[in-house]
Amino acid sequence: MRFLLSSAVVGLLAVSTGALTTSSRAAAPAAGYEEVKDWPKLSSGVQLGEVAGVDVDAQGHVFVFHRPGRGFEPSATEVLEDPAVLEIDAETGKLIASWGAKTFLVPHGITVDDQNNIWLTDVGLQQVLKYSHDGRRLMTLGQPRVGGWDATHFNQPTDIAIRKDGSFYVSDGYVNSRVALFDRNGVFLREWGKKGSGDAQFSNPHGLAFAPNGDVLVADRENSRIQVFDRQGAFKRQWLGARDTGRVFAVAVDAGGALYVGVRRADYDPPTNGVLKLDRDWKTVASIGFGAAGDPVFNAVHDIAVGRDGSIYVAETRTKRVVKLRPR
Repeated sequence: MRFLLSSAVVGLLAVSTGALTTSSRAAAPAAGYEEVKDWPKLSSGVQLGEVAGVDVDAQGHVFVFHRPGRGFEPSATEVLEDPAVLEIDAETGKLIASWGAKTFLVPHGITVDDQNNIWLTDVGLQQVLKYSHDGRRLMTLGQPRVGGWDATHFNQPTDIAIRKDGSFYVSDGYVNSRVALFDRNGVFLREWGKKGSGDAQFSNPHGLAFAPNGDVLVADRENSRIQVFDRQGAFKRQWLGARDTGRVFAVAVDAGGALYVGVRRADYDPPTNGVLKLDRDWKTVASIGFGAAGDPVFNAVHDIAVGRDGSIYVAETRTKRVVKLRPR
């Protein structure tokens, strides 16, 4: 259990509105989370690859999008032989179902919508894909293995966020530097963003979530920050992580409006990998990992999700695992 932020994390928080920036160097209280050991409990025939994405469905089942037998290879041309989507029981850690064999190239983002549909991005296929809960494809956006920047192409898209009305946002991505908005039928509506470090500019928009008021939260990875936009893409403010602390890979929001930030500066560097929990006022209330004694050790944080019971799920790529953190 931790009582103080590590020296690498102290002073991480800075909230900016226009030219006005305020920061807080107050230490966070104890993390209040413990790692659930030996979770998940997959059968001997299932081997996790790099875990790129994780989310939780309406039943509390954990969905994992991983790369069996492959690293981050956007130029890959051969589909993955094994199922890339795993449905796992949150309590027991046992595999419920798997699908997506011989389908994907480089799995990346996964989001479960309010209808329990599964949305995926594949940076090798250059596509955004919608599936039913049991793995039937319902929608495909983007041309397979053709990158571009327009209404019908992506260039290594990273994540998806879906509203209750079915409209959705795509962060796009490793090559492009934009967020694109589509209606429920996949018709392109608008976009915003370009390469850079200013307001409404991105350097790898890597993760998406919605604030309680409906604002769009974008994990602007290489700029080490979260940018906040209204529903139409107008910039409102930002949360800025210290550049010497870690890049912001992922953002998630729980039912109470708390924010969870996945931070990673370098691979296999525990002091700069971890999860921060912020309250509705964006004050840091928990810090998990970051090399602190007694905390879980993280090496390659890539995505995070939060269950209804408050459990946090952390996807790691290089270490090929998904970690469950349970409130104490």
